[in-house]
Amino acid sequence: MKVVIQRLNGLWHLIIGSCRIRTPFLATQDRALVVTYARRAYPGAKIFQRD
Repeated sequence: MKVVIQRLNGLWHLIIGSCRIRTPFLATQDRALVVTYARRAYPGAKIFQRD
């Protein structure tokens, strides 16, 4: 599984396939929080960042 992390409209989003999931983290918060959140929600997924 591939998870892409992207900043959009002031929030971090996780993109999995064609689904966009909004996270509870603001874009001003550290990306490491979002990576930890994604790893907990989707264990074993490859995580990428897109700007």
